[in-house]
Amino acid sequence: MVELLKYLLIGFVQGISEVLPISSSGHLIIIQHILNIGSEGLGFEIFLHLASLLAVLIFLRKRIVTLVKGFFLFIFKREEQYKKDFMYCLFLVISTIPAAIVGIFIKDLLEIKSLLMVGILLSVNATMLLILTRLSGSKKVSEMKWHNALTIGLFQCAGIFPGISRSGSCLSGAFANKLSKEEAADYAFLLFIPAVLGAVVLDISSIGSLLASSEVYYYLAAFIVTFITTYFAFTFLLKIIKKGKLSYFSYYCYAVSLGVIIYCLVSGIY
Repeated sequence: MVELLKYLLIGFVQGISEVLPISSSGHLIIIQHILNIGSEGLGFEIFLHLASLLAVLIFLRKRIVTLVKGFFLFIFKREEQYKKDFMYCLFLVISTIPAAIVGIFIKDLLEIKSLLMVGILLSVNATMLLILTRLSGSKKVSEMKWHNALTIGLFQCAGIFPGISRSGSCLSGAFANKLSKEEAADYAFLLFIPAVLGAVVLDISSIGSLLASSEVYYYLAAFIVTFITTYFAFTFLLKIIKKGKLSYFSYYCYAVSLGVIIYCLVSGIY
């Protein structure tokens, strides 16, 4: 029973931190250390990302259907009214490419779970949020050029590392390109879909091994809690973004970063 509660807590933390710009992978490492649960490897992390992905797909289902429909209608009918949806999808692809390339080349490096490194990178994440999320403008995605999409993709590369938030780095990239708060949030959330799908495809064998293990019920429990928590965390984040209060998350990350670094130095954990 105690072991089950641990995994339920992991799912809760994952669901919240996946949406909020505080690094889900970093918090996963921290919570596993606190609960004295051995690292389950990158497969477990991606498995929980998959739960968040399902929540995102349901939350944004109408927006996704509109984009996909417009994308194919423009290809086959060439009607100008669907060009905006086509270009939006194209920009998402361009933004996904940098992280996909980096992820492939440093996949083995991501298996290294350093608590001290998470603490350090949380400070980097906090600084990025504090500075770049104040740069939002009024531009729409339809006004972007291909190089804007590529820039956001380069920002997203930072979110690959535990301690730096993927959503936070995407939002920062969008704000740096002068997107409005609403447009930046919409784009960052939609960009999450190809990012996780790519990770699942690359590590599908690890997920298979995970589901075949004797602790599969714990993993499934964490999956369900992650799904539910992610879905409801979206509404909260949208309100925060609209109010322009993302700096609150930077203060939180600084506090956690300081605590983790001090703990590591005192305990000799690196």
